[in-house]
Amino acid sequence: MDYRFVDLVDVPTFQAMLQSFYEATGILHGLVDEEGNVLSASGWQEACTEFHRKNPCSNQRCLESNLAIAEHLGAGPYAGGKCRNGLMDYAAPIVIEDRQLATLYFGQFLCEPPDLDYFRRQAAECGFEEDAYLAAIRKLPVIAEERVEPIMAFYSQLAQMLAQSGLDRLRQREAEERLADLNHQLEVRIEERTAELAARNRELAVESAEHQQTASALRDSQSQLQAILDSSSIGIGWSRGGKVEYLNRKFTEMFGYTLEDIPTVDAWYQHAYPDDNFREEMVVPWLRATELARRAGNEPPTLEAPIVCKNGQIRYAIVSMAWVGERRLVNFSDITERWLSERRDQARNAILELIAKDASLEQTLTALVHSIEAEDRSMLCSVVLLDDEGRRVRASVAPSLPGFYNEAMIGLEIGNGVGSCGTAAYTRKRVIVEDIDRHPYWDGGRAFAQRAGLASCWSEPILSPKGQVFGTFAIYHHQKKSPTTADLLRITRAANLASIAIERHQTQKELERQANTDFLTGLANRRRFLEQAAFSLAHAKRYREPFSLLMVDLDHFKAVNDTYGHQTGDLVLKQVANILRAAVREVDLVGRFGGEEFGVMLPNTQEAQALQAAERLRAAVAAATMASETGQPFNVTLSVGIATLAGTPTDIGTLLQQADHGLYAAKEGGRNRVCAGKR
Repeated sequence: MDYRFVDLVDVPTFQAMLQSFYEATGILHGLVDEEGNVLSASGWQEACTEFHRKNPCSNQRCLESNLAIAEHLGAGPYAGGKCRNGLMDYAAPIVIEDRQLATLYFGQFLCEPPDLDYFRRQAAECGFEEDAYLAAIRKLPVIAEERVEPIMAFYSQLAQMLAQSGLDRLRQREAEERLADLNHQLEVRIEERTAELAARNRELAVESAEHQQTASALRDSQSQLQAILDSSSIGIGWSRGGKVEYLNRKFTEMFGYTLEDIPTVDAWYQHAYPDDNFREEMVVPWLRATELARRAGNEPPTLEAPIVCKNGQIRYAIVSMAWVGERRLVNFSDITERWLSERRDQARNAILELIAKDASLEQTLTALVHSIEAEDRSMLCSVVLLDDEGRRVRASVAPSLPGFYNEAMIGLEIGNGVGSCGTAAYTRKRVIVEDIDRHPYWDGGRAFAQRAGLASCWSEPILSPKGQVFGTFAIYHHQKKSPTTADLLRITRAANLASIAIERHQTQKELERQANTDFLTGLANRRRFLEQAAFSLAHAKRYREPFSLLMVDLDHFKAVNDTYGHQTGDLVLKQVANILRAAVREVDLVGRFGGEEFGVMLPNTQEAQALQAAERLRAAVAAATMASETGQPFNVTLSVGIATLAGTPTDIGTLLQQADHGLYAAKEGGRNRVCAGKR
């Protein structure tokens, strides 16, 4: 019997099945008969039609890949793999009675997320416009390699089954024709015909059994289709007339909902997008756009949106829609990890930008806490900072924790077993307490934790590059909780960012201190003293307050250096600085101008009060006993000049000049005395 594939199979029906498969999975197909005629084709990807097939270099690779598939087509149930342009292509022969009637092609997809660096190189090699080419690559469906074999096997077996069934029907028609011929000759062949009819009845019984087997196989194909959808790596659901009819296994794994939870499309929108404003501003316009695209025969737009899961967590997905007859098919591609990665990068860059802009340490650490909490709304985070000695808590940045809890942390001495944070800071190791109510580390602080509703605490030490403990970064939960690998990476990343911020802050403070402080005495240097004095003078003039300056100089300091050496001279300068600092008020400022010369700023001080203060400084230094490096005692004295703000306009330079005149008068008058400068 001579027959072709189209003689055996209802090609339009088979085309509709393949089209439904393409719309459900995004995988293209092609069906070619033994004479090379294309019987069905759908879903050619833009990456091939607009790039690979149009470029001589990449088109040659396509042809070579097709030849390779053709050479291996008879070696197994199907052949194929990754083509030389980086896409997956497969072919399966449809063989009936050892005769290949047609070939079924599937392809132009990826088995894993695209390696964009590989496709960038390919774009460069073939002269493609990179952005457009990568955009086409990103549109390719991603199907796990282990899913390809059941898909190929199913549709190959289905096609062969349909062809075999068609062959059976052809044979049945031939038998019916023979039967008609026998009926025509019935009168002359009655006895022979009776025997033939008995034989034919037996044949019909066998054929009936075969038809029943075919019907059973068709019913099984529906189950196999559901198995394929359940094995998909993306969430899939379909509805008809507003009623949700099917959700695949991946959908329930992603979002937690079953058909009982969301029997209608409206129920799904209420659960997935509970915020009314979000539905009105994002979901409703998207639905309208998809309906318009459907009517125009265009590809519907996708929606990238956060979806609230059944357990309350948020997952981010790309939602796409298609129609199969009256059914509306919706695919959900989970991009939560990608979104979180992008969010983490954005948050990290924002924190580093705050650090680079010299934002306050509290502002930077608060932003860090908020960025980590945004990754998981069940977390409450804190940064605990230690004092300069690294023994006690000096500050706690934890905007989500109760105020009384943060206050209780201040002044707490760290130690082994002192809560999660105290232990982590003391041991310099991560501490995971999954149940505060039962862990011995929390015996001393359990009441505060219970009052704050805290059930678990994970704490990571914040270490400087040199190993100094700055403090800890902690993550709390209101329920008992063990950290995942992602949680541990999160807390380590947060502690590292906190370390960068704290170290930058300390470095900045030290640079400011060095820029404003005399290296020998620790007093304000000349520049800092003059800046502060000018500011205070402006304040005094604005509010009509008194203001005085002292110029102080050690008497015969050169003799001290000549007699006892410069190292003793430095010790004398340090001791005199300490005496001056101790003898003035907290609002006053002492600075070293250079050498043995000092300045003292006295805000809100009249001339008489300034004279008293100057005399107090002079007497304190004169009464102090100095000692040389060899232990030999000696004394030094001061000469002091005074300048006071009068009613006439003046500036800091004029006052310093007046005080310097007073100092000169004190030196000329015999030293170890106080004199007011002339106005």
